[in-house]
Amino acid sequence: MSDPRAPAPLPKSSRDTRIDALRGLFLVIMAAVHVPTPLSRWLHEPFGYVSAAEGFVFLGACLAGFVYSKVRRRHGAAVMNAALFARMRKIYFVHLGVLVATALIVWPLGGRVTPLGNHFHDFLQHPWASLALMPLLLHQPPLFDILPLYIIFFALTPAVLRVAERRGWAIVLGLSAAVWLVAQFQPFAHLTADLSHRSPLRLSAFNLLAWQALWIGGLATGETLMREPLAMRKHRRWLMAPALLVIAAGLLCRHGILLRPTMVPHFQFWVDKWRLGPLRALDVAAWALFLWSWSPQPPRALTAPTALLGRHSLAVFALHIPLAIVASTAIQLHRFSAGAQVAIGAAVIGAMFAFAARIDSGRWLPRAPRLWWNAARARLAPR
Repeated sequence: MSDPRAPAPLPKSSRDTRIDALRGLFLVIMAAVHVPTPLSRWLHEPFGYVSAAEGFVFLGACLAGFVYSKVRRRHGAAVMNAALFARMRKIYFVHLGVLVATALIVWPLGGRVTPLGNHFHDFLQHPWASLALMPLLLHQPPLFDILPLYIIFFALTPAVLRVAERRGWAIVLGLSAAVWLVAQFQPFAHLTADLSHRSPLRLSAFNLLAWQALWIGGLATGETLMREPLAMRKHRRWLMAPALLVIAAGLLCRHGILLRPTMVPHFQFWVDKWRLGPLRALDVAAWALFLWSWSPQPPRALTAPTALLGRHSLAVFALHIPLAIVASTAIQLHRFSAGAQVAIGAAVIGAMFAFAARIDSGRWLPRAPRLWWNAARARLAPR
């Protein structure tokens, strides 16, 4: 018998496939960047000083703000908190499973395979201590630092939504902006650097104090769209022009047409990805405002392929990490031609689509493991 307190699933038709399509596109770009090919440099930041990671996190926050605020309104805070915790728990176990399995495979190989040894250098220096820190999210090798970001932000989401409901989004966004501003000067950089040198502690390259602004901005957008969609639409036309100007400037500067980095003092400070530098934050905001103001309606046939990835973004993202490491290792070990490198990158992306299609069809595992997986999911579902 189903639990009467559980939130009713949203109708399938209420899912905006454009959001899924954008998330899927960002997954493709991330995979193409993480596998070093001649195309990687061009796909790193093709839309200005905005990478796929910013778009992926912001859209995830928008969906969280929209969906879980709706659950809270319909079923109360307790059910919303249970749903958020269930999602956070799922992300946590996916992250830990992929990380530990990859680390255990790399452990005996790292000393003989140089690219793997370089990628997992800190782990191989202190394997046992690193394994102990992984469940605490305190050891995150490269590429394994985005999912911990999600876990921490999901843990903070109930408190953020509760304060926003009581005090309003203006106070929440103001505090978030103040924390982001402090993060620009990296007050704890020396402390974390010293700890990393003396221990296997390896924290995310993403500055949590800065990237929380992206998450909270997405939560505010999603929750407001759920609560006051008509009020938000009133100002669309006034925002498109300034957003386009910022986007155009970002594109021209990013590709060296308007100005070059050497022409601006401390240029890296302004566009730094890990701290979400000021000009980068402005560029992200401009793209968000532009897409919201324009609200294009592309043909479903055009968005369907990447929407397939977006619907299963957690599983596909988790799969792409070991695939990208294997592909990068192969490319670095052998002198493949440029065409062969591109083919390897395309094979990784193709595997992501094939995996998403298998999940969509419900046949991504053989029958016995699938039955076990479904039973485990039912047992972990919030009561």
